[in-house]
Amino acid sequence: MSTATYSTKQLADMAGVHPNTVRLYEEWGYLSEAVRKQNNYRVFTEKHLYEMQLARAALPGPYPIDGRLVHGLVKKFAAGEIDIAGQMAAEYLKRVDNEWKRALAALEVLDKWYADRPGDRHTVVCTTRKQAAARLGLTIDTLRTWERNELLFVNKDEKGRVYFSEWDMEKIMIVRLLRNCGYTIAALNRVLAAGADLSAKPSEILKSPELDSDINYVTDQYLDFLSNHSKRAQGIIQMISDYSALPAKTAGGLQP
Repeated sequence: MSTATYSTKQLADMAGVHPNTVRLYEEWGYLSEAVRKQNNYRVFTEKHLYEMQLARAALPGPYPIDGRLVHGLVKKFAAGEIDIAGQMAAEYLKRVDNEWKRALAALEVLDKWYADRPGDRHTVVCTTRKQAAARLGLTIDTLRTWERNELLFVNKDEKGRVYFSEWDMEKIMIVRLLRNCGYTIAALNRVLAAGADLSAKPSEILKSPELDSDINYVTDQYLDFLSNHSKRAQGIIQMISDYSALPAKTAGGLQP
């Protein structure tokens, strides 16, 4: 890392952003505070350039997970908490890869359903909403919202205790996937009911944007979307690792 310094405009040009973005990033904690000259102009270093590159790699959304984790790791990096930023980036990758696995599992369930091989409605898998939510990577509030909107119907035994069967869990997996793909709650009921009239395999339903105009983003790109975020997380981890490998004096930040 050299001892070069940059003005706000120079840093913005190198990052491909407007100078106001640089100022906002510094204000929001995505960049460490710049030294100022007597005329109050900011002076940025190679460290700021690295921070900006990391921020630009990490920040563009939307995210398949809670975006606060990604924004948080950028702030930790700018604050000099490199190890914590690395841990958060690893967690980002883990969550995205888990989302990928859940998406594939839900697609397999769709294919099973449309092959008339659904899960058993009497085999109990979970006995509380908390268990079901944790198993499927959801919140209890999300389950309750879907219940209120009649996407799910909660079973209760003779003592009034909630339970979820194999079939219930599979349906939640499908609803979760389609919601992540941008289907509205109104469209979801229509899609789940449409399978009998479709010639394509159920996993192919997600490659038919013309099926419903309420899709928020092109659903045939969902797995690619997850794959791209996995690659992004890997790239961020590599950037943090490369920075950590720099000599301590160099990586610690250069002053003009």
